[in-house]
Amino acid sequence: MKCHVPFYWLLLIIYSKGALCCDEEYNLVRHLMQKYDASVRPVENSSHPLLVTFGVSLHHIIDVEEKDQLLTTNCWITQIWTDHHLRWNTSEFDGINVIRIPYERVWKPDIILYNNADPNYRSAVINTNVIVKNTGEVTWLSHGIYVSVCDINVEQFPFDVQLCTMKWASWTYDGFQLDLKKQFDEGDTTNYQTNGEFDLVSFEAIRHNQYYSCCVEPYPDITYVIKLRRRPMFYVFNLILPCLLINGIALLVFYVPSESGEKVTLGISALLSMTVFLMTIRDTLPPTEKTPLISLYYGVSTCLVSFSASLSVVTLNISYRGVRGQPVPALVRELVLQRLARLLCINFDTDTTKVRLTISTL
Repeated sequence: MKCHVPFYWLLLIIYSKGALCCDEEYNLVRHLMQKYDASVRPVENSSHPLLVTFGVSLHHIIDVEEKDQLLTTNCWITQIWTDHHLRWNTSEFDGINVIRIPYERVWKPDIILYNNADPNYRSAVINTNVIVKNTGEVTWLSHGIYVSVCDINVEQFPFDVQLCTMKWASWTYDGFQLDLKKQFDEGDTTNYQTNGEFDLVSFEAIRHNQYYSCCVEPYPDITYVIKLRRRPMFYVFNLILPCLLINGIALLVFYVPSESGEKVTLGISALLSMTVFLMTIRDTLPPTEKTPLISLYYGVSTCLVSFSASLSVVTLNISYRGVRGQPVPALVRELVLQRLARLLCINFDTDTTKVRLTISTL
């Protein structure tokens, strides 16, 4: 029994120190919050601006909606500022130099996403405790799913490159009251997870001083530019390659014998197939003032396939008339059987042609 007495004393000392540490942290938070007002901007001189360091870490690009012109991202936000009301001497509180406080109990900058397009913006952001150091430095880390407006240009679709922006600024404070500083020259992509449709080319941070006609004071903002390049292979195999094959089938219409009765059927089938793919592109791309090149390509291809089907009808009409048709004019014979035939590398038997032309004139 005597051997266990030192062990009990050791446990008692450990627990007492832990309780003392908890009491010291409790006393520290109570000391800081006793006369603290979360609605007052924490500066020593009210005429000086409060410097806020702002940074965005891009975690994942969830969706790019071409029709609605929206970009959905998963981002981690970092905001750092100095609150002189939250300073303490570590020697007075058992050496504690860092504490965590619920975010609603301290002053925070009202920095929001200006080009937000999410009606549930507040519920999409997860706010965590703020980290306070004994020097008064406050770090606020938050996480959210952000939906922002993005001007998507699909003129080069599916080989397009998109530039989407996320503009962050204070909603009520001007530049004389709150100043913004970039945490890094570029956005953080350390934890970025790749997107299946787009490759992330760059993620730049640009600081602006915006001046409005109503006010003389500047309004600083930090704009993050997300540069995306689309991965085209999916659309190449599902949209472009089928169009090339359909155009090839349309050319084969002229090699089908008139007696088979399938010339017009083949041409109409190619035309219907082209129309289906054109409707697919229409449902995929937004209606913009700049027509995408792939739409022009499909439009021209549809016209060519239609022209091919029309020529098939004319060919059948001439073929089934036989000797009852009108004789071919000499000028047309010269152009088609001589000059055009040479361009197409077709060699006509002159004697046979003369015999056939003589029979057709009878």
